[in-house]
Amino acid sequence: MGVHSGSTDIGGLGNSAVSRTLWAIAVVWFAAAASLGMSGILSERRQFIYLFALVPIIVFGITFGASPQLRAWAFALDTRALVFAQAVRTGGAAFIAMYAAGKLNGMFALWAGLIDIAVGLSAPFAAQYLTPVRSASQRRLLIAWMAFGLLDFIVAIPLAAIVRASDPASMLQMSMLPLCMISMFFVPVAVMDYVILGAHLGRLPDPM
Repeated sequence: MGVHSGSTDIGGLGNSAVSRTLWAIAVVWFAAAASLGMSGILSERRQFIYLFALVPIIVFGITFGASPQLRAWAFALDTRALVFAQAVRTGGAAFIAMYAAGKLNGMFALWAGLIDIAVGLSAPFAAQYLTPVRSASQRRLLIAWMAFGLLDFIVAIPLAAIVRASDPASMLQMSMLPLCMISMFFVPVAVMDYVILGAHLGRLPDPM
């Protein structure tokens, strides 16, 4: 009985320490991205956008594979909450608003904005009806929903680079606040959420 209690305490402390560390990293990361957006440097140094968008995902993936503490923290998260968290992607409506105002390239804005809105609006329903996963059909639908959300990022990142190269002025808003924060902070966080959610699904026994 005492051993079990001690193990629980250690696990709780470990998760608490991981949470504090991740919050600290997130605050510094958010502040650094916002500062760069505010400075105006991103319009000339666009490599910082890709740096902030891709490096955190790579680092998280490597750390997730190497750190038992991070995995323990991630697996303690509620699957339904992980799905519901994607509801923040309704913020992709900002792309559509900027396009309607003539301030953002239509090809990029419609692709990224419409899929973001679709994923964000469907997230509460996916959380409610697809989690917890109890059947093979739920699992398939959840994986398809995740794949749809990830497809947005897989296409949008290179699409943004292509459009910037051909028409830099039409993508200028993506280098400024508040839109730069979507690429530099919220997209990587959303991808990390998918990584954790996928790991959760990978641990589940095959539902009947």
